[in-house]
Amino acid sequence: MAKGSGLRKRNSLILFLLVLVTMMTASVEARDKTAVLKASEIVGMKVEGIDAKNLGTIKDLVLDPVGGYIQYAVLDFGGVVGIKDKYFIVPWEAITFTPSGKGIVLDVSKRDLKNAPGFDKNHWPDFSDQRQQMLIYEFYEIPVTPREKLEGKE
Repeated sequence: MAKGSGLRKRNSLILFLLVLVTMMTASVEARDKTAVLKASEIVGMKVEGIDAKNLGTIKDLVLDPVGGYIQYAVLDFGGVVGIKDKYFIVPWEAITFTPSGKGIVLDVSKRDLKNAPGFDKNHWPDFSDQRQQMLIYEFYEIPVTPREKLEGKE
């Protein structure tokens, strides 16, 4: 009778582990289908231009401290002739994800990027500067949305 008891315990343990694995798998699948993005998934994501050429990776995200939304992505481009040690500020509204969701496409080419608003990697700008914001949004041809509208205070 001791043999049957041990067999039942082993089978119960196996059943328990199978249920646990099934629950964990279902949980992961549910999280994958929530349509949310984690900052850790975006930072480091590859960015390509409209011409499908590599523009770099997302280095950081800039959040609006009042509204709590993502205001800009910071693009780190490895450097080419005329572009060295510079980050580029990209309005969040200019970000388009690839169909797979594993990359970003910007409506600019490498050549265009030379004229994009950027800054020295060691000297970050004041992102609340209205003139700087206008330059950024104009470059990417994104309409500037008043802060009050974004914060729902209209």
